Amino acid sequence: MSSVERSSAIVPVFTHEEGLLHPRRTYVCFGVARGGTSAVAGTMQRLGVFMGDDLPNNYEDPRFGPGQSPPRMREAIAQRNATHDIWGWKFPAASNYLEGLSNDLRNPYLVVVFRDIAATMKGHMRWHNREVAFAAHEILVQQQKNWFLVERWRVPTLLVSYEKAILDPRLFVEELAVHLGRPVPEGDAMDRIVAFLAPGAYK
Repeated sequence: MSSVERSSAIVPVFTHEEGLLHPRRTYVCFGVARGGTSAVAGTMQRLGVFMGDDLPNNYEDPRFGPGQSPPRMREAIAQRNATHDIWGWKFPAASNYLEGLSNDLRNPYLVVVFRDIAATMKGHMRWHNREVAFAAHEILVQQQKNWFLVERWRVPTLLVSYEKAILDPRLFVEELAVHLGRPVPEGDAMDRIVAFLAPGAYK
């Protein structure tokens, strides 16, 4: 299959003129629970974006997770800005609290992950004990919140299709690296990321 025929998993929106990346930037990866954000955040980490210390297998930095107050998150942002030019974090429902952090984020870049609603619903029903109608409603409302935030902020954003990413993981990794301003991995480094993205184990 030629590169022309391969299907991109990434749709960039509100990109800067000529695609230039700011040398100091903050990435926030979000979507919906059970919606593929762990796979994307794990790939970002493997491409060299600092996503937090000692992360669990869902790649969620506890400093930006459930129960953290806005003042605590602002403190964490200031500390990360002081130690990393390029860094980020992942939390599926981050759009629920990002408005309160907008003045603290240095050059925010958004990575919004989308997954087939039926697959995501199955995850909500299995892992979150949701009824089918409630699961559908919860996912659709969160996706609306995510898109409305993207429209309001109008900062550089990558819309990522989880299905297309795992359908052609090498192309996804190549394109994500380019959009993040990271070197495209080759050889064993690429093989390890492709193996990480393979469906099966939780990520």
